Amino acid sequence: MDPKDYRRALGSFPTGVTIVTAFDSNRQPWGLTANSFTSVSLEPPVISVCIAKTGRAFSTLANTSSFAVNILAADQKDLALHFASNVENRFDGTLWHANTEGAPLLPGASAQLDCTVRARIDAEDHEILLGLVENYTHQPGAPLVYCRGTFFAAPQPEIPA
Repeated sequence: MDPKDYRRALGSFPTGVTIVTAFDSNRQPWGLTANSFTSVSLEPPVISVCIAKTGRAFSTLANTSSFAVNILAADQKDLALHFASNVENRFDGTLWHANTEGAPLLPGASAQLDCTVRARIDAEDHEILLGLVENYTHQPGAPLVYCRGTFFAAPQPEIPA
């Protein structure tokens, strides 16, 4: 199987875009752009993210007890690209704050989920991180979507009453 072609096949599935953030043991913020995110359970509220073991932020996420998932809004494409880049410190010049749970949060996100690590699952070249959602925020607005190697803004969905 050709890994690049397989990746292109998976890229046919449109996904939302997130930035997963955490502090390392020196309280330095780390983060990465990720589209492998899903809700696992509503009761209790559990989510999952898949983190590549070869990524620079992996060691931080593999050793943290808490992390945040920032679900990006349509106008945050540049932020998604920045956190997907190879810059040394992705938080340099980036607005962020930490709340009481401690994970870095990015203003303007469509939603922010503060999580404590529930479990880590080895998944070949990735690790699946299960997070118990301790706190969250969300706001209406058009989401950022990724498909076939391209970011785009989806139209603002109607929110049912």
